[in-house]
Amino acid sequence: MKKKTIHASVHRDPNEIVFHLVGLKDVRILSYTRRGPVGELEIEQRIERFVCPSCQGRAYVKERPVTTLTDLPFGGTPMRVRWKKHRLVCRNEACARGSFTLGDHRLAAVGVRLTTRAAKWATKQVGTGRTVNEVAKELRCSWDVVARALRRYGTALLEADTQRLKDTTALGLDETSS
Repeated sequence: MKKKTIHASVHRDPNEIVFHLVGLKDVRILSYTRRGPVGELEIEQRIERFVCPSCQGRAYVKERPVTTLTDLPFGGTPMRVRWKKHRLVCRNEACARGSFTLGDHRLAAVGVRLTTRAAKWATKQVGTGRTVNEVAKELRCSWDVVARALRRYGTALLEADTQRLKDTTALGLDETSS
C-alpha cells in the first residue's frame, strides 16, 4: 500500500504566522508574552506614510497609545492583542483636524474591545442561543465587552436583513402590566 505524502506549509517567521492566523498582511508582531494562562500578542500596523484624513497633508507621530483587545483563544490559550496605535498630528497649520488616532476596522471596530474576528464569533454564538455571559466567560472578558460588540455587530446584521419582516402582516400584543 502506497502512503500519501502530506504537504503542509511551515511558517517560521512570526509575522508570516500572524498573517496566516489573523489574515492581516500589514501588521507587524512586536512581541508575544504569556501572562499566567493568557497569551498577549503586541502588534503595530505597518504604515508607509502618515497622512491627515482631512487635508491629505503629512502628519507625524505624537504618541503610541496601546489598546488591549480580547481575541479568540488559540490552541486552547486565551489571547489578548495589544495594539500599539499611532496618534498623529497634522503638520498643516491651516488644517482644523489637529490630532487624530489611526484605526483599522479589520482589527477592531471603534469602541469595541474585542478583535473584529472575536466580535463576529461572539455575535454568531449569541445568535445561536448562547448567553452573553457564557460567551464572555469563554473569552475571559467581561459581560460588557461582549455586549458592546453585540450592539455594534448585531445592529449591522439586523439592518442588513431586509427580508426578515417582509411577510409580516400584523403584530399582536399580549397582556402588559403598568
